[in-house]
This record gives sequence, structure tokens and C-alpha cells, in this order.
Amino acid sequence: MFNIRYKSHHDVLNIINSSLGRGLSTNFTFEKVLNDKNNFRELGIYVHTPYCDKICSFCNMNRKQVDSSLDSYADYLCREFEKYGKKFYPKEKHISTIFFGGGTPTIYKEKELEKILKALRENFILTKDYEFTFETTLHNLTPKKIEILQNYGVNRLSIGIQTFSNRGRKILNRTYEKDEIIKRLKFLRENFSGLICIDIIYNYPNETLEEIEEDAKILCELNLDSCSFYSLMVQEGSKISKLRKDNSNFYTYNLEKDKILHDKFLEITLKNGYYLLEHTKITNGKDKYKYIKNVNNLDNLIPIGVGAGGRMENVECFHLNKLITFYGKDNIFKYSLKKIAGIMQYPQVSLKEIEEYSKENFNIIFERLKEFQNKNLIILEKEYFTYTLDGIFWGNSIIADIINILIKIKNK
Repeated sequence: MFNIRYKSHHDVLNIINSSLGRGLSTNFTFEKVLNDKNNFRELGIYVHTPYCDKICSFCNMNRKQVDSSLDSYADYLCREFEKYGKKFYPKEKHISTIFFGGGTPTIYKEKELEKILKALRENFILTKDYEFTFETTLHNLTPKKIEILQNYGVNRLSIGIQTFSNRGRKILNRTYEKDEIIKRLKFLRENFSGLICIDIIYNYPNETLEEIEEDAKILCELNLDSCSFYSLMVQEGSKISKLRKDNSNFYTYNLEKDKILHDKFLEITLKNGYYLLEHTKITNGKDKYKYIKNVNNLDNLIPIGVGAGGRMENVECFHLNKLITFYGKDNIFKYSLKKIAGIMQYPQVSLKEIEEYSKENFNIIFERLKEFQNKNLIILEKEYFTYTLDGIFWGNSIIADIINILIKIKNK
């Protein structure tokens, strides 16, 4: 039914942006929302650290490999916290979610890390049920850093494991072998009181069914709180993309194998107490992943740091560097498409919400949903639909299909 399998929500957003362009906006519009005393929407913070001490072979993200002090960048973040913390909206509205992404946000030396977290807590007030996430690797997460993170309220760690397979870890350029990874995760469980979440990549070069089974079983045995699982995306500029250019036999994407590995991972984890949180994430029930809900719901998100992106109402903001920031404004139609894309990321989708944002075109969308049901991709109920196992695999392609239908109608 689909010519392409879109693997993440980023793929869907790229379709929207490439089809409709990015409407330019100004700092004034963004600042106006930040100083709005009547704003009651959920507010989050995203902080970007564009540095790593080791580059994964699949990565082409906004990052740079360093092995020296990041004290000047830490000072820059502290100044940004102070600047945004003075705005009226952040002063009045408590922060419900904070996400430190990268790069590797635990790359900072202990004094730098404490300086950053101290400045953040001095300038923002958090809700009682806040979620505070740090992305990290295990090799630079020392006992002292774990202590610092906990002291300043970090209650969720997102760890880039990618695979427990020793062969796979070499391909993906990960540190440590399986036994050491398991040992460190157990240590973390004993010494960190918050949620422990991991990433798993499947369908990397020559991955076997036994390897994905092992990844799923170890996840379940360790009772980790959630797992984001992604099919390998070979990005231009990554080491794997270069290896593939040099040797076409190094990695060839196979859709059938992609589905076999995807389904096996879900089969094992869903039978062992996990359930689907969104298309590419499972949880044991403890992890609510408020950050991704903020993103999918288009709630307000303050971006801080080089490479950080966020939004205020219908204005997106992206800090290209310390001096240049790009602002893009969504018109009503584009905003509605992004809302639909966000709503459809979850295993159960409200038809009423789809109708709210597709308006007079809902009947056309509903007919398309009936076709998806006939293909055993979704199950339609009176007020919502749920994805089948096949539907989960094709989830972002289903969303892309709906988005493209609405764009074609608009362009008639």
C-alpha cells in the first residue's frame, strides 16, 4: 500500500515543511508570547549540548567531538537561563518538562554540570509533577555526576544503548561490551531514583533475529522504564553513509527484514508487561514521556543552546549559533497539519480531534481510514481508532498519507 516506510515523526514534519515552506517570522513575535501574562499553555524547556566525546557511526546530528573543557559553553547556557527566566510567561507559568539533548549533555565536567543545573533551578520554577530528562551515554555518567543530577531534580535518564550485541555495538561505534553495559545499568538502577529509559536501533548492518530478541529480552529482564526503538536511518554525513558509499554491500535496506525485526521486538516486549506509548516507544507504565507530548501537542517549548529548537504558539525558533536564530511562523493550515501529525502518533487516536483540525475535509479522511481498516492497519471504533501491529510499523507512513491528502485538497 505504501511505496516508502517513514520511520519517525521527523519524516512527517519534513513532508509538511517541504510542501508548504517555512513562513518567516521575527524575534518580536516570539518575544511577545514570552512576555504574555495571559498565557496558560503547558511550558517546557529544551537545552541542546552540541558536543560528544565519541561520535556514533549512525549520527549526523548537530554535534562536535571534543575532549577539552566546555566551561565557556556552560557560562553561555547560564546566561541564557537568566535571560529567559526574566520573561513574564516563564516567571508566571511553572515548567512541566525539561529535556537536555545533544550531543551528550553529560559530557560536561562535574563542576560545569553543577553550574548549569544550579543556574537553571535559580531561574525557573518547576511544577510538582515535572519531568526532567538528561540524554546520556553510560561511559561518561560517573557516580558523582549521577549524584549531581539527582541533587538538582533530574528524574529521567535517556540512555543511548542502541544494541546489547557486541557485534552490533562495534558497527555502531558504541563504548563497552554487553556485560559491562548490563553491569552499569544495574548500578544505575541502584543509585538513581528516577526513570531509566534507553534507545534501541534495529536493522543495522547484518543484524540477526537472535540479536533483536536478545535486545528485547535484556530490556525486559532489567525492567527498564521505557525504550525508544528505531529502524536504522542512514543519514548523509554519518560514518555508516560513507562506508556504504565506499562499499555498496556494507548495508542494504530490506523492508521485509525491517518488519520482521520490528515485530519480533514488539512481540517480546508487549508480552512482558510493556505497552505502546507512541509509534516508536514502549513503556512499563512508569514513563509518561511528557517531553514528546509537549512536542506532539505543539505546546510551548523554550529552546536554549546552539542547535536548540522550540516554539511559542505558532512561531518556531531554532538557534543556528550563539548569534543567529531562525524564526518560522505556521499559518492556520500548516499548524493544523502539525496538530494532526502529533495526534496520530499515539496508539489510540481520537476521531473528534482529527475532525477538529481537518474540518470540512474530515469525511474524505474518514473514508481513507476505512481503507486502512480494510488493509488491517487500524481498527475503527465509534470515537477513535487504534493501530494494529502492522499499523504500528506503517504508522508514520499512514500519517504522511493523510497529510498528503490534505495538502492536495488545499492545492486544488
